[in-house]
Amino acid sequence: MFSQRNPPRIIPVLDVMNGLVVRAVGGRRDEYRPVESKLTVSTHPLAVALALLERTGAAGLYVADLDAIRGGEGISPQVARLFRELNCPIWLDVGLNALRPPYLLPDAPNLRPVVGTETGTPQTLTDTLAVAGSRPVAVSLDMKAGQLLGKWEEWGAEHERGAFSVARTAIRAGTKSLIVLDLARVGTGTGTGTEALIRVFRDVYPDVDLIAGGGVRTWADVERLGDAGANGVLVASALHDGTLVVPRG
Repeated sequence: MFSQRNPPRIIPVLDVMNGLVVRAVGGRRDEYRPVESKLTVSTHPLAVALALLERTGAAGLYVADLDAIRGGEGISPQVARLFRELNCPIWLDVGLNALRPPYLLPDAPNLRPVVGTETGTPQTLTDTLAVAGSRPVAVSLDMKAGQLLGKWEEWGAEHERGAFSVARTAIRAGTKSLIVLDLARVGTGTGTGTEALIRVFRDVYPDVDLIAGGGVRTWADVERLGDAGANGVLVASALHDGTLVVPRG
């Protein structure tokens, strides 16, 4: 049985759309608006990234390039700048798929590619692992209200709630990092609702880096995910709103 020794690491999230950091709520991307934050008056990705890193003491970031995910051919200029200006690891989701292949990713040592099941397939993962070389690659189990998004049947799932089958396919293909993300919870502050799933993953795959996100509001939510087995927790709105205070030291 899993026993969490240390609190999970905090991974601040930037959702970038139209060149600005936006507040993501419930996965309804057409409703996203420029973020209003207690940490900075800026909505520029680099300024917001620096503010998040300063406030949390985090060792890395997660960036969703929504301009790319929504149909852009490559990484957006503002996101590309983050890799030039920052030295920390950056998990990057650009919606990799057959039309947006991994060779379009920046050739940066701090890149950590994310293959989301909303857009990608096992072949996308195989291609990304080849391009990434020694750099970690994560598979994001993209769900909405507990149901898998994308071509889940290609990942070996028999139904829309077959997240474990998707995880098994991803791990067998070579990934060592899983992101469990319920888009319906993003920005709501209602908790991730994925603790039971994370607990199952941790018991079966004790060595996989498990990252959870969507709905975190307070440090109690972080601790609850850590108790379930999460190594990392994605956070955005709770940091901007000031409801999550990361303990120091």
